[in-house]
Amino acid sequence: MSILPPPTDAANSARPTAAVLFVDETGVVRAANSSAAKLWGVDAANLCGEAFVRLFAFEIVSDDSDWLETQWLALRDSAIDRDTRLDAKLHDGSISQVVVRLEQTAGMEDRLTATVLPPTVAAPAPTANSDSAALLAAPGGLAFFDLNPLTGAARYSPAWKKTLGFVEAELSNTYGTWLDLIHPEDSAAAPDQIGRRMNQGTHPFDVEFRMKHRRGHFVWIHCLGLLIINAAGLVERVAGIIIDITERKEIEDASLANDERLQQLSDGGPLAAFELDFGNQRFWYSPAWNELMGFDSADDQPGTEQFRATIPAAEAGAGLEGWWLSRQPGHGSWCEVVKLQRRDGSPVTLLLGAQRHLSRKHDLNRVTGFLCALPDDLGAAAVTSSLAPQLVEDTLNTLAEAVLVSDVHGKVSYLNANAARLLRLPPDQAMGRPVNEVMRLLDRQSGMPGDDVCERALAAEGDIPLCNDHALDHGDGATPQPIVWTARVSYGPSGAAQGVVAVFRDPDEMSLTPEELLKANRFETLGLLAGGIAHDFNNLLSTILGGISLAKDNRDDSALADSEKACLNAKGLTKQLLAAAKGGTGAMVVITATEIVHDAVKIAGAGSDAKIEIDVPEDTWPVLVDRSQILQVFQNLIVNAVQAMPPPPHRGLVQISARNVTLKEAEFPPLVAGDYIKFNVIDNAAGIKPENLEHIFDPFFTTKKHGTGLGLATVLSVVRKHGGEIGVGSTVGEGTTFSVFLPQANKPAEVQARRAPTLRFGTGRVLFMDDDEKICALTSTMLQSLDYKFDVARNGEEAIKFYQRYLNIGRPYDAVIMDITVVGGMGGEECFHALHALDSDVRAIVSSGYDNEEMAERFLAMGFCGYLTKPYRVTDLGKVLKAVLG
Repeated sequence: MSILPPPTDAANSARPTAAVLFVDETGVVRAANSSAAKLWGVDAANLCGEAFVRLFAFEIVSDDSDWLETQWLALRDSAIDRDTRLDAKLHDGSISQVVVRLEQTAGMEDRLTATVLPPTVAAPAPTANSDSAALLAAPGGLAFFDLNPLTGAARYSPAWKKTLGFVEAELSNTYGTWLDLIHPEDSAAAPDQIGRRMNQGTHPFDVEFRMKHRRGHFVWIHCLGLLIINAAGLVERVAGIIIDITERKEIEDASLANDERLQQLSDGGPLAAFELDFGNQRFWYSPAWNELMGFDSADDQPGTEQFRATIPAAEAGAGLEGWWLSRQPGHGSWCEVVKLQRRDGSPVTLLLGAQRHLSRKHDLNRVTGFLCALPDDLGAAAVTSSLAPQLVEDTLNTLAEAVLVSDVHGKVSYLNANAARLLRLPPDQAMGRPVNEVMRLLDRQSGMPGDDVCERALAAEGDIPLCNDHALDHGDGATPQPIVWTARVSYGPSGAAQGVVAVFRDPDEMSLTPEELLKANRFETLGLLAGGIAHDFNNLLSTILGGISLAKDNRDDSALADSEKACLNAKGLTKQLLAAAKGGTGAMVVITATEIVHDAVKIAGAGSDAKIEIDVPEDTWPVLVDRSQILQVFQNLIVNAVQAMPPPPHRGLVQISARNVTLKEAEFPPLVAGDYIKFNVIDNAAGIKPENLEHIFDPFFTTKKHGTGLGLATVLSVVRKHGGEIGVGSTVGEGTTFSVFLPQANKPAEVQARRAPTLRFGTGRVLFMDDDEKICALTSTMLQSLDYKFDVARNGEEAIKFYQRYLNIGRPYDAVIMDITVVGGMGGEECFHALHALDSDVRAIVSSGYDNEEMAERFLAMGFCGYLTKPYRVTDLGKVLKAVLG
């Protein structure tokens, strides 16, 4: 390690050997070479254990450990990796000017190497006050001050002025400056005042008070140093450092306020708080808890006995820890109504709220919570264990559905009136019999015996989806009764199965509202499309990954444009998928026929082997529709056509066309005369049998092995809701044609105006919040390329701290970009409300993976200034920032 530039050979004999000392992180010498011993005139062993700062002469000298630490920190900051002139205090009392340099010792993180050499160029002797003061007041050093109240002189380091928001030239170096900046209420706590009560000599101080910031507010200061009292008992000199502790004080004040609120609630208030620390055997009950449960806090030392005494005898068998472990299994925190007993044995109904902490072995470590007395009428209702039996019976008999309940052994324990009617069996004859004897299922298609309802429910991981493949076999030669059914297992508080509840109904008695049809069919359609969508996504990802791979491995960026285009196509496909999943919003918009058809094919045609041809002339009239609902219509028709295709080698073809038509009166009942757009969806599949053709629009009618039969019922409901009608024609072995008529819109299609070009680059400070590390890193690079200053937060809590910090110094962020969903932390919406409370002018931008106009409008109405959809490019980020910042 080279401490100073190596000397030439001619100068080697004249240049003295460097004195080298090893100093630990606290500033104590741990080793020294012979040159160091020679310089100070003592044995090397005598230097070991000595404070490094004691080897040099400073104007202020003290044995106080705090002052030694302050001098060491100042010396270390001034001499680390640079030469610093000091006066070495030798053993014979003389002073020798030297150059000191501190460097980190290689391989030893807790050791510094100090190199001491005579100065190469003679320098004027330092003034009496230029040693320690210059060291402490160096630019970028400590916030150091030196006051002389008797003469009015003072010195403030640049860092001292910067702490209070000032620059070097804005404050005069006078004692009056100090007096002007001290908070009027804290003047007695300042170090220049507390010394008036001390005896002659040097005294250390460590105080906290407030000083005025350049922006007009007061900041809390932690001040430590030394003061000198003269023979007359007057403060002659005060020297020390200051540290801004405003943030710490705010946290302390908030903690005190929280403690005060808890004390107000738990001492004389209604909140009976408690803490049971089983791991450390520490237990605490608030005064309100003792009063509520009839205990005197002065009677006994807090322990488990108090809470154990409140548990009723019927529940106390497992002990206190067992009682807590049995409450709400699987939940860490909860609220519930409980019935406990006071110390005198009287019962009381309470609201219990608790937070339970378990060890890795699932042992109970700690419980914190509260009890709150319920009003008498509410308490009585809360502890009622069940409804009156007759009320339960009447409730179940009013249901249109048949309900059958079995015990855990699969034997019937209850039938409601509709279940007895459909099963053609009086309830008293069904009780106690196995469910598979009472509710015998047959497969509608094959006529083979169907599933055992109880066995299927117990084997399922969750609720059984609605099943319409079965009929009831009454065993008397009668025609089997078709039913639609589902079942689920009922679990007790301990998690053990208690029985099975089966619900079934005659499909001919079932009816759904148009809204229910839409919702049920939407989820079925999404399930059918999932495989095809995954296929198209994988194709897009192949283009994206291939372009990136070429650029990364071969430095060939020729395919990056295709990768970018594939990303945008994937983003568009995601938007269509989200719209299909969410359903209609009720908003009617005017759109073109070609847009409807192409958007429907994007989703419904995903991954299909069939060829889909589109023929929609440009002059086709627009329609006024709920966009999402009408897309669902054509998606259903396309999916039905694709699924009806015979297996290979048949080559499937679906033709979609649209034409303007003018219907005459009674030409296509029940439509009135007028202008319509006629959409045709034609396939070359197997066709529909005549006996089935008249039933295809009935709810729950289906010829498919798997399906609910809601698709075409939904299509008809939506089309009629829009003032249109649908027709169908089919030839077995040739194919089927569906014709959809929709009225012409009375105004042109809504065309989104093209945005004017915006500048890509901008200036300002941006706060970006997202919990994904990769997105944070990538967006940071984008912001840097756009010339924005930025900070990154991983959750809402961090974002609030960042914003508060810069708001305190009068430099709030120009914009905040935040993700709405943050796993395990505060999300963007909650964070925005907190930031808006701090700064009503906050300019926030939503960053979301949901490309949805309705959601964007909701957040903009909330007060957000922009909406940035993931994934985004540098230009997208630049445009939204430019639009928000102006």
